[in-house]
Amino acid sequence: MAPTAPTGPVQPDLPTLPAGKACKPVRAGKRTTRPRTVSTAPGLQQTDLFALPLPPLPRSHFLPDEIRLSLVPAPEKLQSSGEDSFLYMVVSQNHAQHLITNGLPLNRHAPLMLTERGGVPSWLEKIAETTACDAHGMPVVLRLKRSLVAQALEVEPDHTAEFATPCYLLSGN
Repeated sequence: MAPTAPTGPVQPDLPTLPAGKACKPVRAGKRTTRPRTVSTAPGLQQTDLFALPLPPLPRSHFLPDEIRLSLVPAPEKLQSSGEDSFLYMVVSQNHAQHLITNGLPLNRHAPLMLTERGGVPSWLEKIAETTACDAHGMPVVLRLKRSLVAQALEVEPDHTAEFATPCYLLSGN
């Protein structure tokens, strides 16, 4: 027969206390009442994060009126020297109508190219050399206010070197 295990809680063997060093029971003493500080101000609550307005969505396009998008009537008369407060782009007539109606889209994967006034003649020459244009595909020049799109521009080094004037990509950053 196997020996029976002792009943009751199992505790490890504790060392014995030296003689006269026994623990005294804790007595409940006289309770002293401390004054409670009660705030008269309404309790601060955590703000409801779901009640806050959502941050604005990233911008997807510029409206034509807000950037003063317009058609340049006689691009061949543009002075190639000097800087003005506009940026220019050369597009087909069909595309120009679409942009004037709907605005300029901001797309990092397909940004629009813009140039300063001095780059327009070079851009028109390049299009004349590389593209056969029909009546609806004739290139036209659009202009827009530079300061209104400045935060969405990136420098375009390849066309800057080719046109010998600063060129930019309208990508929205």
